[in-house]
Parts: sequence; C-alpha cells; structure tokens
Amino acid sequence: MRFLSSTVLLCVVACVVPALGEDIFDPPWDATLPNQTSQTWEIPQLIQTGPIEPDLPRLPTIMENPYGDATISFLAPINIEPIPGPHGEPIDTVHIGPGGGQLVIDIFNNEDPLAQKLIFWQITSDKSPTPTGSPPMTNPPGTSLPSPYPQIQWPNGTWYTYNGLISIQPNPDREQIIFDLVESTNISEIVIDTVCVPEPSTLALLGAGAVALLVGVRRRRRARA
Repeated sequence: MRFLSSTVLLCVVACVVPALGEDIFDPPWDATLPNQTSQTWEIPQLIQTGPIEPDLPRLPTIMENPYGDATISFLAPINIEPIPGPHGEPIDTVHIGPGGGQLVIDIFNNEDPLAQKLIFWQITSDKSPTPTGSPPMTNPPGTSLPSPYPQIQWPNGTWYTYNGLISIQPNPDREQIIFDLVESTNISEIVIDTVCVPEPSTLALLGAGAVALLVGVRRRRRARA
C-alpha cells in the first residue's frame, strides 16, 4: 500500500467534531448500497480490565453488521499505555510490545455469491500499520485499490489516521484482515467498513467518496452496540 503523499493536518477537529473520534472518512462508496457492515474498536473499551490476553477475540464497541459479530485479536504482546494522544491530551492506548506482531480482524458478510467485497479500513496510531509499504493481508487473498483519501496527521504531530481500500473477488462469507505491527506502536481506534456488490463495475461508485476530504467527516449515528 502506498499512501498519497499529501498530508492533512487537523488543527481544529477537536473543536469541531469532538464526538466523532478519529474515524475521519465515510467509506468511499454509495451510502445507499445494500450489504454494508461497519465496526469500530475504540480504546480503552477495546481492552477489558484485568489480565490482558492478547489473542482473546474482542467485539467492536460500535457495530452495524447484520451477518455476525466481528472480532479482533492481537497476536502480539500488548498492554495499556497512557501517552499523549492525537490531540495531545493523555489517553489510554493499546501498546504493541517487543518484537511487534499481528492484528487480526474477522468480519462476517452476506453469504450470497456476489462478485466482490470491498473493505475500507482506518487505524489511528503513532506508527504506520503497514510499515513495509505493503497493504494488509487478507484471507481469502485480496487486492489493494487506490484510496481516495490521504493519511491524516493529528495536532500532536506523531499520530495519524491511516486508511486503505481492499477488494476480494468473489465475495466470501467471511474474511480476515491481517496487519503486521512493529513494536512500540500505540493504537487508539480501528474502523472497518465493508460492502458486498454484485458487479465489479461498482468500483465506479468510489469516486463519490472523494468529492471532499474534510467535508466528508463521518456523520454516522454513533449508536453503541
């Protein structure tokens, strides 16, 4: 995955949309399409109190997925790390320990044999979730597509919201998204949006999501699952 070279510094987001977290962009497809899912993992809700078991699957804090419960697992040493967050104030983050490791997300889909699954991911962290420049792996294998959005730099300068777009053909009834994380990565939020479409030509709809970058800040109802 090669991100666009432009960087947008959100100097006023904290004043304008404090309730929206760091999931900046709506997915870059027609919002009226059927077979969509959305799931958000927020910190510190992501990690329960008590002993931390990295490979224990966890449900999203916000989920709109009629096909099943999405889960997330850290195949890496992790702990809660309070550090200055995207806006500079101290927050709890998931801290990836020595040696790094993998972040694995399981998503359930419409089981109909449709032509294509599109996945739009966003991760807010202080290190890139794709440090080698390669896109995250998927199972079944997918193809990286150009994202219409840039990476977003937050006011404290070290935090970014990274994003990317993946296509899997044909649509599976379930997929895994696998990120390789380097050690000392801190994560505050993860957002995964998906849609199943009957024709690959639906890719033409992606341009609708790129009309504006900052105007496209997410307006979705933030109902808790």
